Amino acid sequence: MAKKGPITDILDILEARIATGPVDGRDLFDALDAAGLVPALMLPALLIVSPLSAIPLFSSFCGLIIVFIALQGAFGRKHPWLPGWLLDRHLPTQRTKNAVAVMRRVISWLDRVAQRRLSLLVRGPMSRLLYLACACAAAFIPFLELVPMSSTTIGAGILLISVGILTRDGIFAVMGLVCFGLASLIPLFVVTQVAALAA
Repeated sequence: MAKKGPITDILDILEARIATGPVDGRDLFDALDAAGLVPALMLPALLIVSPLSAIPLFSSFCGLIIVFIALQGAFGRKHPWLPGWLLDRHLPTQRTKNAVAVMRRVISWLDRVAQRRLSLLVRGPMSRLLYLACACAAAFIPFLELVPMSSTTIGAGILLISVGILTRDGIFAVMGLVCFGLASLIPLFVVTQVAALAA
């Protein structure tokens, strides 16, 4: 059996909780609390890049959670705190099970290729800047809800940065920042295409 990595472990926690029946944010974050802030940041990012992002306003909800968690990381907090009105939201059980199954292969790949590289980019003051970048990017998700692929691209960037911080892999952090740059170009591309069609 292949050795599991830290990202697969987070997916296992999500799958195990869903298997017991309907769960809310409080159940999931209670399970992740001992693991620290980075896994708690990674979980909503995973959900944004999953098929669950097709649910209206789901990406905005996850984006709001990311803003709360990432700002705490920027200020050096080690364990996340979230308000009750966010934690009380429930996940759709069957859709979440399907999303986990779809993402297994991608997450296994991330675990295999992540390693300690350019770790200076994801430690100390640099990690706080990365948390701040995640918070700023996630804050735009509700405004880009109707722009195809934009929320998913931001979620992918946050996921990659989280992987970089968790595994001390600066390459992943750089890839995450590139995703943020791409996400900023998508609305411009969409507007350009709409204008061209309207002309």
